[in-house]
Amino acid sequence: MADYAKISVKGALSKNSDYSFPKVTFAPDANTLTPDEYMHIEMEAATGGNTLTLTGVFSGITMLMIKNNDAAITVTARIDTAATANVDIAIPAGGVFVTPDCRYTEHLVLTSASGTPKCEIFAIGT
Repeated sequence: MADYAKISVKGALSKNSDYSFPKVTFAPDANTLTPDEYMHIEMEAATGGNTLTLTGVFSGITMLMIKNNDAAITVTARIDTAATANVDIAIPAGGVFVTPDCRYTEHLVLTSASGTPKCEIFAIGT
């Protein structure tokens, strides 16, 4: 039996605190996938970097989501690929990073300027 995954993102901009009568709305169709593998873990970032090795689990990641659960500390997520072109993403306190396609990813490294903020990671792929 197949597994199914879906991610939906919606947004609104309004002058009202209850978001009524929005000036702008953003509600694209959900990104739906049929992955073979998934991973959902909590991991702490560290000042020297904390590495999650993804090779052996995935041959390709079709969706990656990282939620910074800390209330005060920004986390930098580095996505190491099979090539040398690594990508660094700053995720502010309480923020979320989502990408629908990471291509081939070898490692995910979470680094913080101080402390050990916890992050939640959800990856799906093949």
